[in-house]
Amino acid sequence: MLSPEGLPVMAGAAMEKLVLTAAFALACHCAPSHADNERSCEIVAASAQLSGKTNCRDGDVATISGMSTKEVPEAIARYCDFWAQIVVLPDAGTTDASSHFVLCKYRQREAAPSQP
Repeated sequence: MLSPEGLPVMAGAAMEKLVLTAAFALACHCAPSHADNERSCEIVAASAQLSGKTNCRDGDVATISGMSTKEVPEAIARYCDFWAQIVVLPDAGTTDASSHFVLCKYRQREAAPSQP
């Protein structure tokens, strides 16, 4: 099945299996020898943009949710470590086909100054 944008769309069970596989692969890739010290955190893009703060620390496995397709690159640039695996998946929990979430190793960067 294809979305209106022509991208493949996965059914619920297949999407859940893919998400769990991606999360497991990301966790194993990020710090296999430090599994006891590994943390995870969640960032809801809209609230993080408003407050500018998260509960994440460098090296955490971060799940960033609540983004449209256009917001994904900015979220990756702001929160993800470019030297680790970054996974972008459609959010199966919403009816909006343009909603995505990102799994990545967290690395805080300063936001780019906004243009007037």
